[in-house]
Amino acid sequence: MWQMNRRYHCLALALLLSNSADAFVPSANTALSRNVVDSLTKLNMKKGRKAAKKPKKTGGFGGFGGFGMPVFQYAGDIRPGNQTPQRIVTEPGIVMPDYARDGRPKAKELPWGKVEVKTAEEIEKMRASGRAAREVLDIAGRAVQVGVTTDEIDALVHEETLKRGGYPSPLNYRGFPKSCCTSVNEVICHGIPDDRRLREGDIVNVDITCFLDGYHGDCSEMFVAGECDDDAKNLLQTTYDCWVKSMNIVKPGVDYKEIGAIIEDHIVPRGFSTVTRFCGHGIGSVFHTN
Repeated sequence: MWQMNRRYHCLALALLLSNSADAFVPSANTALSRNVVDSLTKLNMKKGRKAAKKPKKTGGFGGFGGFGMPVFQYAGDIRPGNQTPQRIVTEPGIVMPDYARDGRPKAKELPWGKVEVKTAEEIEKMRASGRAAREVLDIAGRAVQVGVTTDEIDALVHEETLKRGGYPSPLNYRGFPKSCCTSVNEVICHGIPDDRRLREGDIVNVDITCFLDGYHGDCSEMFVAGECDDDAKNLLQTTYDCWVKSMNIVKPGVDYKEIGAIIEDHIVPRGFSTVTRFCGHGIGSVFHTN
């Protein structure tokens, strides 16, 4: 989970649901835009004034497949770049998740509040997929350098995942266009790799999930391009410490909520806050589960 100070505010879903640079431009054809403009026009006509101009569009996203979404403002300097075409896995012998072809997960979701308990066999399969994901993450992390594009990192992730007999879980999950997530600076999570080159001091979260032998292995880590400033170092160290503290309390009988409490108690005195729009998720044969 990202914890952010005032420099790294939330870029609300900025890179979460797009499949092209154009998808980040709010459409004048959305119901929200039409209703706002129509209301302003009618109001001004009644007052005998010239109709108000449409507000300047400073951000937005269309979602996978171009579904209209609300307008938002960017919280920092990061803007989406151009994306290369979506890759397709055709290698023989690769077991693919049920959404690989059409983007639609088909596994039945568990009832809210029910947690899936894995068998010993399932745990062993998850160890294997988790190990593969960690290996790929280490390779991706070494590629984070000034001048490298996140699309180049994605291509490396795709190749290394296939080498291990796995499928890159993010690829075409609900239409997601890439094989990993790369979230730069103020982007919280689920950033989509593109042709923007990393700059000195950029901090990058690389999120890797591998689907191997029917099970997903998921992990992510923060990396720095070049040398970052003290604010970023403080953010990264605080987040890392939360990760370690959380792992140390994981054992049978401990409530899941205790993880959140550990994080909150650690970050608040240091001037940080949690991102409340996102939370963790379970994993196994289903990408996101309870």
